[in-house]
Amino acid sequence: MTTVTNQVLGAPLRGWSSGLCDCCADMKSCMCSFCFGSFYYASISTRMGENCCVGCSGYSCGCVPGGHLAMRSKFRASHGIQGSICEDHYVMNSLCLPCGMCQLSREMDKLGYSPNC
Repeated sequence: MTTVTNQVLGAPLRGWSSGLCDCCADMKSCMCSFCFGSFYYASISTRMGENCCVGCSGYSCGCVPGGHLAMRSKFRASHGIQGSICEDHYVMNSLCLPCGMCQLSREMDKLGYSPNC
């Protein structure tokens, strides 16, 4: 059996602590994501130390094309979470952007990032 390790941390990669469709476990994030999408995503990007414009991408008025994908990929790589850019793209563009952003927010909460709202 081959174990894939995080090249930055040298530790085995792990999965997300919650599922993509676990939005009901965190109703605040769910409501913010579905009702106030761009504003909520901008707050998530600032929690990550990125410019708020990175978070309000992906819509017709998006500031940074591909910003959500970049946020998820950066976070995943920084914290040793399994996945790939292709999987991130599929989640963010094909499945459900609000669910993907809620999952990211829940992971940030679990890891002790400062609250966003």
